Amino acid sequence: MYPLLLYDKGIDILNILDFVLLPFLTIGIIAIFNNIKKKRYKDSIVAQYFIPALVFRLIGTFLTACLYQYYYGYGDTTWYYIGVSDIAKAFFTKGFSVGVEMLLYPYDLYSDAAKESITYVFFFRNDSMLTVIKSGALFSMLTFGSFIGASYGLTLISFIGMWMFYRVMLDLYPHLHRPLAFAILFVPSVCFWGTGLMKDPLSIGGVGMFVYGIYFLFYKSGQRGLLLPLLALIIGLYYSIVVKAYVAVAVVPAAVVWLSLMFKNKIKNKTLRALSVPLLLAIGIGFGAIALQQVSKSFKLEDIALEAAKTQWWIALNTEQFGGTGYSLGIFEPTPAGMLKKAPEAINVALFRPYIWEAKKIIVIPSALEAVFTLLFTIYVFFTVGLFRTLRELFSDPTVLFCLIFAIIFAFAVGFTSMNFGALARYKIPALPFYFSALVILLDSRNRKAAIANFNQAKIEKADAFKYNSVPLQ
Repeated sequence: MYPLLLYDKGIDILNILDFVLLPFLTIGIIAIFNNIKKKRYKDSIVAQYFIPALVFRLIGTFLTACLYQYYYGYGDTTWYYIGVSDIAKAFFTKGFSVGVEMLLYPYDLYSDAAKESITYVFFFRNDSMLTVIKSGALFSMLTFGSFIGASYGLTLISFIGMWMFYRVMLDLYPHLHRPLAFAILFVPSVCFWGTGLMKDPLSIGGVGMFVYGIYFLFYKSGQRGLLLPLLALIIGLYYSIVVKAYVAVAVVPAAVVWLSLMFKNKIKNKTLRALSVPLLLAIGIGFGAIALQQVSKSFKLEDIALEAAKTQWWIALNTEQFGGTGYSLGIFEPTPAGMLKKAPEAINVALFRPYIWEAKKIIVIPSALEAVFTLLFTIYVFFTVGLFRTLRELFSDPTVLFCLIFAIIFAFAVGFTSMNFGALARYKIPALPFYFSALVILLDSRNRKAAIANFNQAKIEKADAFKYNSVPLQ
């Protein structure tokens, strides 16, 4: 918990400098990325989504800043900006070397001059918070220490990560460029909560970079060179582990299984391909378990369960007294077994709640509308594709399985621990692009089979017509 003294309202994150810089930064960023689009995607069908997806996120960045400034009055982004300002001021008042020290070193290695520059030591002692502060400071110092500069910088990390994930999906399903663009690049909550000076843009950007890195480094090695996929993998894994470790806990095992099954499809011999499935699954699960063990050394399931129980009690009390937006999963035993029993409810709350009648505050209404859409779209895909075809597709298409494994594990984690619809709207956003992508691919499998059937029927009719027309007249 943050020190209570921090919750004094009245700390402004937006000032005159931000509003002066806003149009120049916005135009400059769009111009830079438009130039990238012309060079890299000049003749590509994806060029039409590049700038609109970026602009959508820049708008979300400004709206999020306004929300914290004029609606909430304070929030996590406020405290991150205080840390960003500490580093920026150190550069200009204590010297370049002190500023570099604060950017590159952990707090324990700071000199006395660096430690004296810190307003609240708590945020510099926490690795995940310090990562947000350092990342924001890099961009803020380029814009005279402004908040909007730091916010735009982290938003660009989020955008680049999701664009990389989109490029992976497009490499696998090029004919789905439009529906996948909406599933990955234009999800409203992702473009709103996945922006600004927060942990969320780094976590969602990191998971996108990680997926890009492992895909083009291992499965399609050489297609995009070596340097870019390697950097994407390193940066993405770093952000996934340090900023929010449970992101890595969800994506690493799923990705290892995904790659294992993808390599299975490269085996041409049908018998060997069938025999390889158990072996590759075992290897994938084994490596995934090792990665999971390494990533989760810093926390225990028992501690998470106990903390979740305490959080649920506190939020329930707060909701009853102050009319908050908390939710409850009911009474559960604070053990790993107790957690698993609540998995269906936790996944449901992350993906399909708040329901419309649970949106008691205006700020919750957009989340409720998106949750309704997610539920209706899920029902539509399920009944359109069918249960048995869905199960067949899960075992025949590794990408669908990968997206759903990550989305469901992640939804369980955030649904079980958030206990508040406001926090849940932010925490669940990494799962949504993967979940929507899986639904889009499943729906396409139904349409693709129907198209093949229609094509075959047309061939039969054409052959029959040719046969009929070829019969000589008697």
